[in-house]
Amino acid sequence: MSQVFPSASIDEIHGKPYGRCRGYFYQSKRTGKTFYRERVEDYQQHQSPRQKWNSAAFKAANTQLKQILNNPEAKARLLRDYESAGHIASNGKSYSTLRAWIFNSLIYDYKQAHPFE
Repeated sequence: MSQVFPSASIDEIHGKPYGRCRGYFYQSKRTGKTFYRERVEDYQQHQSPRQKWNSAAFKAANTQLKQILNNPEAKARLLRDYESAGHIASNGKSYSTLRAWIFNSLIYDYKQAHPFE
């Protein structure tokens, strides 16, 4: 923790000054001075096994979705499949957009191929 000396511009700042900032400003109640503290935001690294499984499915589906949407032939084929399936994905739910249908189908397919144990 490093001390930031109060100035006219810093007295008004509390919390993170912008979204990608590594730390935040706070004011000591005892002394009234403004300080800066860096906080490592690693809360997503502490996941349960089921959360890791869901995160892996989400990551795999995002990767595949980007590849599919960049390929016009695959996208046209999936659009035909989407219309013929009546907007119902392989998980049994109905989706209003092609992107949501593909994404949730990819997540479902990943989870079927890699079951949680």
